[in-house]
Amino acid sequence: MKYMLKYSLLLLVLAFALGSCREEPNYSDIPAITFDRVEQYTYTKNRVVFDSLVVVVDYQDGDGDLGLSRGDNGSQTGPDFEPPFNPGSQYFDNFIVNLQVKRGNTYEPSFVNFNGRFPRLSGDEKPEALEGEIRYTITSFTTESYPFRDTVRFEVFIYDRALNKSNVVYTDDVILYQGQ
Repeated sequence: MKYMLKYSLLLLVLAFALGSCREEPNYSDIPAITFDRVEQYTYTKNRVVFDSLVVVVDYQDGDGDLGLSRGDNGSQTGPDFEPPFNPGSQYFDNFIVNLQVKRGNTYEPSFVNFNGRFPRLSGDEKPEALEGEIRYTITSFTTESYPFRDTVRFEVFIYDRALNKSNVVYTDDVILYQGQ
């Protein structure tokens, strides 16, 4: 009985040690995204109907240089606001969302974009493989701007801090003001 307990403990430690050995994934340093879903929330305020859309993409990045820091107390200062990430630069926003409106069976590009920034996804500068989900909220749809039952989709891509552009993905169609 004494030996059985001893060997059981040894097997448990060995199983734990082998289970904790996990090889890091080998992702490209160029970020890759896949479309996951669009969550739609429709509500009415002062007789105006609003749509809030949450675009969800999954990401993988080999060196983890995704996201841009926010300035202190809402200021636009710090390394992630200096060139090439300064206001007015094409890299100021790192989450690019171009609206397309469906007309018949074709999608017409719109002059409207919903570009923005998402925060750094890694706490340090150490290169590490990252994967996960980015949830990006768009709250700009109202019946005063877009008609009922208009069908739209979004073209989406991201930039990393090395200015690598991800692949481009398209969301599913969204029929405006039909959410819960």
